[in-house]
Amino acid sequence: MKSKSSYLLAGAVALAVAGWMLSDDLFGKADGAASQESASATAKSETTASAVTPETGLLVSAVEVKNQPITRIIRASGVSKAKFEMTVSAKADGQIISLDAVEGNNVAAGDVLVRLDKGTLAEQINAAKANLEVAKRRREVTERLAKENFSAPLEQAERAAAYATAEVNLRKLEEQLSDTVIVAPVSGLLETLHVEKGERVRRDTATATILGLDVLSVVVAVPQNEVSRIKLASKVKVEIAGNGSRHGTVSKIASKSNPATRTFDVTIDLPNQDRKLRAGMSVEATIDAGNLQAFAMSPAHLSVAENGTLTAKIVVDGKTVTIAVEVIRAGAETVFVSGLPDGAILLTVGQGFVEDGAAVNYKLTSAL
Repeated sequence: MKSKSSYLLAGAVALAVAGWMLSDDLFGKADGAASQESASATAKSETTASAVTPETGLLVSAVEVKNQPITRIIRASGVSKAKFEMTVSAKADGQIISLDAVEGNNVAAGDVLVRLDKGTLAEQINAAKANLEVAKRRREVTERLAKENFSAPLEQAERAAAYATAEVNLRKLEEQLSDTVIVAPVSGLLETLHVEKGERVRRDTATATILGLDVLSVVVAVPQNEVSRIKLASKVKVEIAGNGSRHGTVSKIASKSNPATRTFDVTIDLPNQDRKLRAGMSVEATIDAGNLQAFAMSPAHLSVAENGTLTAKIVVDGKTVTIAVEVIRAGAETVFVSGLPDGAILLTVGQGFVEDGAAVNYKLTSAL
């Protein structure tokens, strides 16, 4: 009886285990099917979302490029200088007996500035003239005797040499006398007299300074990227603070840059016959660098590339194309730029929202 109960208990346990295994398999399949269905639905949802593309509907304003001849101008600042500054020096030693010119007045070439004491030069010159006359007569007598064979060749040579020496001595004394009068070598403004009456000076002592102010030299500093555009004789408008404006021409372009500023000095000749302008004045120069084709546009429609180049956007075959441009002249609200093809479509308002190479819808307007 006991053995029969053991068999019944073992059978019940076996049935329970089999039922548990069967139920786990059925529920596992149901859960797997549900998981697959959920994953499929998620994938379908994601595929639908990625296929949606936003529509901007952006319409960019544009204008047609119509270039016109514009004068390229280069602005630079600098200072005015005298056309020349000449120091007049004494040519001989001596004591100053008179000052014949006044500082600040105009002088002409040849005008007397300073006179030195002549000493005994006048008497020495008279004596030298007498010696020259004696030497001349002796030479003439010797030449007549030579024709009659009464004079030796050596004597003739001695008489000729004596005459030449007397002539040289007279010329030297006359030059010394001339050197006692110091004159202006050029016309200009007598800026400074460096000596006083009664003062004794030596040869090469500076006595006066003369400035050339009828034409001023205006020297302005031009950047290296613009100096090649300037030509000799180019026209220039020069503004002088408190003295209006005048017109001049370029007379010199430096071949070597200033090592401190890396700029090039450009010299401008500026007429100043009325002498109203002075050396050392600050000036602003506007240099005419020639004409070229350019288009007027708003600076707001320009961009700056990573390398610092200015760019604008035009339309080519319905797509945006970015091209480099150069500002030729700039005003308060408008700039003239070169580099835009004549007849091109220039994007204006809204151009910042379209990328290079992108398709673009635009509408032509008359506004810049």
